[in-house]
Amino acid sequence: MIKLSIFFCRRSNMEDKHLLLMVFLGILALYLGNRIINGSGHSYRERIISLATPDQDLVSHSKEFNVPEVIKVTEDVYVAIGYALANSILLEGPTGLVVVDVTESTEAASKILAAFRNISDKPIQAIVYTHNHADHTIGASSFIEDPKNLPDIWAHKKMLPEMQRSFSTISGATYTRAMRQFGVLLPEAINAGIGLRLKYGASDGSLGVVVPNKVVSKAITDVTLAGIPVQIIHIPGETDDQIGVWIADRKIFLCADDIYRAFPNLYAIRGTPSRDLMQWVNSLDIMIELGPEYLIPSHTRPLQGKRYIRETLTAYRDAIQYVHDQTVRYINKGLTKEEIVELVKLPPHLAAHPYLREFYGTVAWSVKGVFTSYVGWFSGDAVELAPLTPKTKAEKMVRLIGVNKLMDAAKTAYKEKDYQWALELSSHVLHTNKDNTEARDIKIDSLSSLGAMQTSANGRNYYLTAAFEEASEINMKNQKNKLRIGAIKSVPVTPIIHALSVRFKPEDCSSMSEQLYFEFTDTNTHVVVTIRNSIAIVTDSPSSTYDVKVSLTETVFKEIISSRTRALTAYGGGELVVEGGLMKFRNIMGCFDSD
Repeated sequence: MIKLSIFFCRRSNMEDKHLLLMVFLGILALYLGNRIINGSGHSYRERIISLATPDQDLVSHSKEFNVPEVIKVTEDVYVAIGYALANSILLEGPTGLVVVDVTESTEAASKILAAFRNISDKPIQAIVYTHNHADHTIGASSFIEDPKNLPDIWAHKKMLPEMQRSFSTISGATYTRAMRQFGVLLPEAINAGIGLRLKYGASDGSLGVVVPNKVVSKAITDVTLAGIPVQIIHIPGETDDQIGVWIADRKIFLCADDIYRAFPNLYAIRGTPSRDLMQWVNSLDIMIELGPEYLIPSHTRPLQGKRYIRETLTAYRDAIQYVHDQTVRYINKGLTKEEIVELVKLPPHLAAHPYLREFYGTVAWSVKGVFTSYVGWFSGDAVELAPLTPKTKAEKMVRLIGVNKLMDAAKTAYKEKDYQWALELSSHVLHTNKDNTEARDIKIDSLSSLGAMQTSANGRNYYLTAAFEEASEINMKNQKNKLRIGAIKSVPVTPIIHALSVRFKPEDCSSMSEQLYFEFTDTNTHVVVTIRNSIAIVTDSPSSTYDVKVSLTETVFKEIISSRTRALTAYGGGELVVEGGLMKFRNIMGCFDSD
């Protein structure tokens, strides 16, 4: 150090500056590691976008829905397309209006309502939810023009249980995966396969769920909506609660999500139970038998002409049955789902059909969904009975081969455009050392390149969102927190409390045995949470026995679970009344995940 000091003292100021600059650049290069060499720099955004050249057919597919417009299908029947992911359909009747599906946000729904008001100023007398998915239900409040005089809101009886499952039970997992599938957070998404872009959760006020007040349970229900005689027909497909609307005297059928201009999402990578393909086929057969002259899906554009509609529906149902039958055929031969994926391809004439291009679902994902629905997660190979976790497998691979050889193999795979293998190898390294920037670069580039290869918008969006997440360009946790606040405001309090059962932490509270009683004074709602044997049981009923009783309004409850400090101010101001001790209440609530 002394010699180095003397060396610096003998140099000129100019030389010192040059040397310091070189030292600084050297340190910077060490810090950034391989990123500067590879040209990625601090930000990966431009790098990912440059690698992810989109499929041009997918780009052209955007023309199906890239302009917000209201299409007049026939007299008194209109469809709003391009405002959101899903369509909203307007039926004008003698006494009022019927709105079928309300999109995924109040902002989009408000724009659609304004466009509908250019057509008619009649009152909205009925709303129909074709099924429980967010893009068909969450914009409802924008169509409620008089909150004191709600329109009839129709749905299938299975809708509310399905919504509870989606919005509370597994919302943590499905929200993240849905944001990836639909490319909501991507800076430059091409489209979402069946619509331009999902606008779900775009702001805190975008959730406007209104609970249905009219439910159907039969296969066919005859009703009159705004003076229009219709049949509500149960047509399960994407969901078990799906319904269609048949206007028999005009041969018009509103077919929900049983068909759209893309290969169907027979399994959704955002995380859903595998769809029942033969149930879907049966619903399409019902439509074919009806013989509609106008077919209005809740995604993509309406179809017109009895023969054209029949031919399109037939091709669609035959493609779904083909995937089902051939997958089952190979299951019975003892093949794994990965092996079956390599064998099951649509016949060329079906694969080329304009309604069966893989812009949304894919045959490969559908095969895996069918496999799982029939025989579950286990392939039949004993190797898979107790497989290693990805982290454990990675650690063993690193010990066996070494990081350097794994990285060399990953680089070679990437250069040879074997992107999946490069992705798997680089992921092994990152499982053992998340700070390996060279492995991260290869993983990000592999994800980006795989995204570029996708015809499916879902596949492209998922790969690219994962690349941006890996590069720390997208923070999914922040987005989930924003949605959580909006969801708490919109969702009734009962499903929020029912979700506690799957948020219980037995690792912290295995010995707890308590009963917590919630009384919501503004709605006369009573919910009891019983903790025993490391589970939480939620029931909707008053209770005369409890360890802790909490009395408050639903509004205050929602404010408390949205804020760390609101409980103290509510308790101090008398808005929160606790029998049994505030500390005991706090200890019980501490047994549940808070995020």
